[in-house]
Amino acid sequence: MNRKMIKVNKHVVEIPEHSQWDPSPWDSGFSIFKRRIDELMQLNGGDAISIDDDDLIPYYRMGESETFVLSALGCAVC
Repeated sequence: MNRKMIKVNKHVVEIPEHSQWDPSPWDSGFSIFKRRIDELMQLNGGDAISIDDDDLIPYYRMGESETFVLSALGCAVC
């Protein structure tokens, strides 16, 4: 990982170019959308439920939020 170095108040500070939270350059918008939905499902106890990509793609293309998608598909979101 490349790091940038800057001087702040006479101290040298290293700043990573990419945070661990930044999406990978190989991630598509859809894969990030799907991952967020999976995370919400896990937080709400929906581990056993699996949603097909074919069901998610229309919602993704319409720009719907993850919570809307889960409620539209009948998943309980707190």
